[in-house]
Amino acid sequence: MNDWLKTVYSETSSLELNKHYKKWSNRYDQDMQEWGYAYPVQLKKILKENLRIKKNIKILDAGCGTGYVAEALVELKFKNIVGIDFSQAMLEIAKQKKIYSKLICQSLNEKIKLRSNQFELVICTGVLTSGHVGPDSIKELIRVVKPCGYFICSIAESIFKKNGFKKEIENLSELAKMEFVSEQFIALPKNKNSAKSRMYILQKLI
Repeated sequence: MNDWLKTVYSETSSLELNKHYKKWSNRYDQDMQEWGYAYPVQLKKILKENLRIKKNIKILDAGCGTGYVAEALVELKFKNIVGIDFSQAMLEIAKQKKIYSKLICQSLNEKIKLRSNQFELVICTGVLTSGHVGPDSIKELIRVVKPCGYFICSIAESIFKKNGFKKEIENLSELAKMEFVSEQFIALPKNKNSAKSRMYILQKLI
């Protein structure tokens, strides 16, 4: 059986990466479940313990894939969710779940086709990583957050400094402040190729 995790995180071509996700899309949710995907649990913990936000807020799920992580939002009774992902095949799976009010097919490495200051919460889990989306995207994602709104993301420990994520967040200190950093955890405990990760909460200031 192909270990898609190893395949997608070692890919350097965005064109080939899209092809990989197309092939993986029908099995993606099953693999996440079997590998013990930690981001849904971590996200629910943060929303229960670290943020006090209303259930009717407008949320952007950036790099939503099949909607696997957004199912955690639905479990917590959040409903007004927009999804964006560069893989149309993954979005087709997400569409079937009827989680999202709108789905957008676009790379997060480009300027997002959404107006500024419209979401109270943007989540981006399992996306800011090698071969996928780099640190430059953080400022663009925060652009669409309303003032005083929140940006929640996951970043692997191995690339937080090396790939420039730490420096980018520090450079955005006038735009957003760090509110929370989680304890270290393994994103996919039952997959040997998984990385250690942390969850971060940034609050937009202006």
